[in-house]
Amino acid sequence: MRRNAISCFLITVFIIFSSSIAFSQTKYRTFNQYDLSLKKAKAGKVLNSNVSFVFKNDSLSFAVNGLHARLNSSINGIIDSGGFTNIVISERGKVFTATGRSVVAGDSARLIFNLDKKAPGAKASKWWWYMDGVQVGNKRRELAGTYQPIQIQPNGGTILEYIYKRIIHRPQGLIVGMVTDTLKVGWIRYKNADRKYFPHTDDARCFDLIATGSTSTRPFDHKLQNPHVKKHNNHLLGEVHALKLAIIANDSGATQPLDTTALGDLIYNDLTNPGDPGNGLTLRNLVAYIDSALTYCRHFDLMPGIYSKFDTSISRINRAFDGSYIAVTFNPFVLAGTHAVEEIPFLHPNPAAAPVMRRGSKYSILDQMPELFTLRQNYPNPFNPSTTINFNLAEPGIVTLKVFNLLGQEIATLLDREELEDGEQSVEFNASNLTSGIYFYKIFAQGAGESKMQLQATKRMMLVK
Repeated sequence: MRRNAISCFLITVFIIFSSSIAFSQTKYRTFNQYDLSLKKAKAGKVLNSNVSFVFKNDSLSFAVNGLHARLNSSINGIIDSGGFTNIVISERGKVFTATGRSVVAGDSARLIFNLDKKAPGAKASKWWWYMDGVQVGNKRRELAGTYQPIQIQPNGGTILEYIYKRIIHRPQGLIVGMVTDTLKVGWIRYKNADRKYFPHTDDARCFDLIATGSTSTRPFDHKLQNPHVKKHNNHLLGEVHALKLAIIANDSGATQPLDTTALGDLIYNDLTNPGDPGNGLTLRNLVAYIDSALTYCRHFDLMPGIYSKFDTSISRINRAFDGSYIAVTFNPFVLAGTHAVEEIPFLHPNPAAAPVMRRGSKYSILDQMPELFTLRQNYPNPFNPSTTINFNLAEPGIVTLKVFNLLGQEIATLLDREELEDGEQSVEFNASNLTSGIYFYKIFAQGAGESKMQLQATKRMMLVK
């Protein structure tokens, strides 16, 4: 009843205000599961630069129809010829001669080149004008160009890491489901960036079972931390996770828009489908409603097809504002929106929403924490009988992970020269056949990338039964 009341209120508010308030074509941004599973792009890395030079015919009387100049960086390509019909590049790309355009006295020609140079400081030296192949006037002084770096754009993997490292706070992390330690129900806490969280492909359902092997399962009746897709493959889980990341990114100022209704406060209402369970809810309320459905299976299993309906709604929201990843700025990092809410028939502005105090994106994508091989403390610790060991690989590598007792005797091999991709990794250790006490876990990782980095580390953990 309470949810229905909220729905009716929000729909009424929308109807009252939508006809009287003009909303700008503000663009929003969401993410899709496949993109979030990609290996991160090195966003912000400068590949080369576009440099603009303005050459002025500063004579008082004569016109010219040719230009010669030497640059301090090699030319990769011509972005704008400045109206010249022919440009010849010579001397390993550093000298050009342009002809085929008349430049009268006092006029200028603006040429733009893509140069090898990655930093500011591109200059044209020893340049002069031509008239019918004959030099006119003296050689001019050094001329500085206007620099525009060409940088690698982010992708979904970049965004996933940025949000988890710069926005989401530990130890809270990102929660999917309803947090409870008193009931035998499931919920998830994501704390680290790991592209193996995505993509989910199995049927939408509640948190019913956890995979413990290729064919074995156990009830999903407790907290699960940083689970890879193989632990609980559930398309609805992946879609909710992706939408929560998009809402968090917009609230923090890492995605557009920054000056109007936040993504999470838009209203979902599909007028063509009155039976849609999300109708009338803001996106924040919708994901909260689905959190309850994921955790409290018994209550929602009584509603036939509810999980499939939720999955359809969340999936279409994530697709609504998906698109190319273009950074408005890299420092601070802000990702451009893709589509306006007015383009999406089932999403609507929310004039009744209280303004979200965006913290503002104060972090640059350029100053990410350096990638390292890192062994983290197991969690929980102390534990009984299972715990999770997390570690980070700066590059793909071959990993061995073993457990020892206080006497230095090996009691378990969790990984044995296993080839793993880079990023956050997690391994579950079940000590149900061991006695209480202190144990050690030791990792050896050999990088398979160019740096051939190595990790050798040992940490202590405590089993309490």
